[in-house]
Amino acid sequence: MSDPHFPIPEQNAPLIPSQDSDISARKLIAQRRSTPVKLMDPDAEGPDEAQLEAILGAALRVPDHRKLEPWRFIIVRGEARTALGDILAERYKALNPDASEKSIEEERNRPMRAPVCVTVVSSPDHEHKTPVWEQELSAGALCMNLLYAANVSGLAAGWISEWWAFDEDINTALGLVDGERVAGHIFLGKAKSYLVERPRPKVSEKTTIWAP
Repeated sequence: MSDPHFPIPEQNAPLIPSQDSDISARKLIAQRRSTPVKLMDPDAEGPDEAQLEAILGAALRVPDHRKLEPWRFIIVRGEARTALGDILAERYKALNPDASEKSIEEERNRPMRAPVCVTVVSSPDHEHKTPVWEQELSAGALCMNLLYAANVSGLAAGWISEWWAFDEDINTALGLVDGERVAGHIFLGKAKSYLVERPRPKVSEKTTIWAP
């Protein structure tokens, strides 16, 4: 039985709308789900500068061993989305010379699927005694915190990577330097429809009680 303090939904149950600002922390944790990018409303109004800064400020409160701050944000919004879309389309065409015009346009449209994209960059100090893996985990925690902060602020949020997160030319165009990589592209906006609960593993299936 699920802990009654965390109201875990049944599969296919409707989830709380991201616009519900009157939600307890327990319910938020229990029912949080990323919004698939295909369900984002590309024409919706995104967070304004003050709201986005508040969301990012909250997201920064993550475990960070030795205070290395091994991460940073890149914000893509407004007309910059069009410019990035052109870069994606050209790069995709270069990688796939036989690509159809339809598929190229799909690549061009990637940044346009939501009002704002926040790219979280993992920027570890490779020379520091703190393991790079720990620093990368901190960047992952930052992505997760960003999703929570966005949801509690009334926004839909989806964390994706896709091929362009792993392409050196695209990363260079975004301003990444040697030793950095994309931890995730976090799309922020509004959902076109309510989400439902997807299948989740049982705790018992993913837990081992260790004994000597």
